[in-house]
Amino acid sequence: MRVAVVGKHRRYIEEELPEYGLKLSKKNPDVVISYGGDGTILKSERMYPGIPKVFIRHSYLCVKCHGDEYRKYLKYLSKKKFKTVKGIKVEGSVKGKKLGGMNEINIVSEKPIFAVRFDLIVNGRLIARNVIGDGVVVATPFGSHAYFYSITRKTFKKGLGIAFNNPRKKMKNLIVKDNSIIKVKILRDAGWMIADNNPKFVHLNEGDVITINKSKGTANIIKF
Repeated sequence: MRVAVVGKHRRYIEEELPEYGLKLSKKNPDVVISYGGDGTILKSERMYPGIPKVFIRHSYLCVKCHGDEYRKYLKYLSKKKFKTVKGIKVEGSVKGKKLGGMNEINIVSEKPIFAVRFDLIVNGRLIARNVIGDGVVVATPFGSHAYFYSITRKTFKKGLGIAFNNPRKKMKNLIVKDNSIIKVKILRDAGWMIADNNPKFVHLNEGDVITINKSKGTANIIKF
C-alpha cells in the first residue's frame, strides 16, 4: 500500500512506514495520513482530493481525529482492517472562479469594519432578503462541527447547513437537502468567498451572485 503523510511532524510516521510494509508515495498514494489537527485534515484533502484519508491526532484541536498512537493505526492499515466512509463536499462558484471545501463555503465582508448585505436564494426561492451582517456559512455534515457549530451551537448529519454569521436581525439557521442550489447575491459592499482554511480567496463585488452546491467529488474517510 502506498501512503502519503501530511503534517508538520510527518517525518515521524514516514520513517516508520517500512516497518509495517507500507511504502511512502507522495505523488500517487492509495491512502493519505493527516497527522496534526483540524487544519491538517482540510489541507490534506486539498492536496489529495478524494484519496482515502486517516486522521491521526498531533494536536489538541482535532474533533475528527483518531488518537495519537499512530503505530496502532499503521498496523491496521497494513492489515487492511478498516472501512471507508464517503462524505459530501461543497463548492462555491462566481465569475468563472470556483472554490471547494470539505467543511464549508464562507461568504464574508471584505473589511471587518463593514457589514456585507446580501440576499439568500435556495432552489430559486428567496429565503432571506437584505441580510446585514458578517456573512453566511454553507457547511457539510463534516463541517458542521467547525465554523457552523461556532455560530449555531448545533451539528447535523445530512444535507447542507446555512448559518447566518452575526446578522443585525435575528435569523433562523437552515438545514437544506444536499442537492439544493444556494445562491448569495451581494447587494452592497465588497466581500470574499472562502473555502475551509484555503489561503486562496475569491473577491466579491456588489451585484455578484455566488452559487453554492454539493461538489461532484467526495471526501473518503477511513474508519477503524
